[in-house]
Amino acid sequence: MANATNSCPTELPAFCQQRHWSIYWIIIACSLIVVGGRVLTVQNFNASGETCFHSANDRSRWATVRSLVDEGTYRIDNVIQGGQAINWHTIDQVRHLGEDGQLHAYSSKPTLLPTMVAGVYWCLKKLTGWEITERTLLVPRLVLLFTNVIPWGVFLFFLAKLIDRVPVRDWSRYLVLGVAGFGTYLTTFSVTLNNHVPAAVCVTVASYFLCRIWWKQRSDVVCFFVCGVMAALAVAFELPALAFAAVCGFSCLLRSVKGSLLGFVPGAVLVAVGLLGTNYLAHGEWKPAYGHRSDGDLIATVNGDFESVLDEGQLPVEFEEALPETLQFRVSQVARGDWPTLAESTNRWVVGNRSNGLRFAIVQAKASKAFEIREWGNWYEYPESYWLASRLETKSEVDRGQEDRLLYAFHVLFGHHGVFSLTPVWMLSFAGMVCLLFQKRLPLRWFGLFTIAITAAVFVFYVGVRPAMDRNYGGVTSALRWVFWLAPLWLVCMLPIVEWMGRTPRGRWVCVLLLLVSGLSAFYSVQNPWVHPWLYEVWEITGVPR
Repeated sequence: MANATNSCPTELPAFCQQRHWSIYWIIIACSLIVVGGRVLTVQNFNASGETCFHSANDRSRWATVRSLVDEGTYRIDNVIQGGQAINWHTIDQVRHLGEDGQLHAYSSKPTLLPTMVAGVYWCLKKLTGWEITERTLLVPRLVLLFTNVIPWGVFLFFLAKLIDRVPVRDWSRYLVLGVAGFGTYLTTFSVTLNNHVPAAVCVTVASYFLCRIWWKQRSDVVCFFVCGVMAALAVAFELPALAFAAVCGFSCLLRSVKGSLLGFVPGAVLVAVGLLGTNYLAHGEWKPAYGHRSDGDLIATVNGDFESVLDEGQLPVEFEEALPETLQFRVSQVARGDWPTLAESTNRWVVGNRSNGLRFAIVQAKASKAFEIREWGNWYEYPESYWLASRLETKSEVDRGQEDRLLYAFHVLFGHHGVFSLTPVWMLSFAGMVCLLFQKRLPLRWFGLFTIAITAAVFVFYVGVRPAMDRNYGGVTSALRWVFWLAPLWLVCMLPIVEWMGRTPRGRWVCVLLLLVSGLSAFYSVQNPWVHPWLYEVWEITGVPR
């Protein structure tokens, strides 16, 4: 058994490390076999076995990857409207004016990850000459090997290195690594192009180097730089990870101002430049696509009684006179706005030109005679958009959003998308977070504290802050995917409670049983992660309110 009495991690004897890593490598290898085997055989049976794409979510990113490499642009018009539209079309798109002054379609996903994946596809295409449109199974599988499977090995490797430095029993380390390799929904999503797996990888690597810095085991600039790069990449892949990056930066600053300024900050800035730069190349501005879900800046205000005229599809001359030259075009459409977040006390019309996509919005409070002319900034509002209020009945039930915030909170934690109901092994993690606050012999009290804070912030954000239309469990998906990036933190926090339960055979059996149930739950969606959870299907059969 490793020495568990020290207040800080110490280097283990060589024979102990060799024994540990023999078991670690077996667990890592087995997990890589499972994940790699799934990637090499993945295909979408709903599309007659023609692609590896599973949903609008991953098709949105794949469309950008294909367009960047094959056409040299972030526009995805030709991709989603071509002859293979059934395999490429996505509802996760936005539309806005391009450099040519015409309306174009773009992925609504952040641009950095698809750009990085496009680099992998570009290299593969240059080396082999294979195109994704011709080899629709082989090319995506090979790309996923580089973007999902290899990073999966990195995730397990750095997690093993981290937990190997915590003074707990060998059994506790093996159990936690086993949970990481087989018991979470990260394995489920390893077969699809998504942002959750790479975000978890980045959080793991950043946490490892952060712990080395905090424990004063490494203080070189390279260590700070890697921590900064990985923390920033986590934010680029998962915006709520900004809280994690802030904690990493503050912790590094406490340990070394010099290391933070020369290492962490340049690493984070490098990623920020890549994220903002690719977004500007794609959209011509710094604001990401998903931030355009409301009208833009105020242009002018017109007073009068024009509601009936606007409803008749005509633009009064008073509005034409108030418009700047850039918006003085031949109006061909005046129609009521169709965006679902519009308040009931507000009137709204969209004025546009069908030929070139130019448009602006007119907004009026029903109790007022003032009509605001605003720039049209809602990139999700276009005739075929899946997200329009008029298409509410065509949406899946989860995409309509959950009005009852308390019911939503229940299902997020214990219900059909529940963190604890679908992955009960996380109960050990949450108990472990509390234990770490009172553990003096484990050097992770600070780790438990900031994990509790970050976890609470994430749940408050998605449950307490987001509007009803965004309270949708992540859409049609096999689990609450928005918290997947927290898995590395939860795994480390699991150590103290597993250590305590591992003292007795009964406690070890409980841990193994929780791992077994969690693993089976995760593997239920082995062929396609973009389906409802098995528990949601049970809820549907029973008729209990969802």
